[in-house]
Amino acid sequence: MPILRFVNTGTEVEFSDSVALIEMEDHIMFGCKSGNCGTCAVRIVSGAENLSARTDREHRLFELTGETDPALRLACQCRAFGDAVLFEIN
Repeated sequence: MPILRFVNTGTEVEFSDSVALIEMEDHIMFGCKSGNCGTCAVRIVSGAENLSARTDREHRLFELTGETDPALRLACQCRAFGDAVLFEIN
């Protein structure tokens, strides 16, 4: 089974097939849950290839904030399909 690891807490969460990161409310702080606020920003430490591509909402928000790091993602817009290690920003 794939595993999401959260560096901040040392927590590991197993999931089957795929999981929307928005379902990780016990591990990630969320605000608007629609890609507008950036509260759920996470840095992908490893496993970026196992995550969905950035959405238009992510591109828009990061463009507005001037964020250029490709490892930064909005958890509310992201889906995992395999192992990944995440660092919660907020």
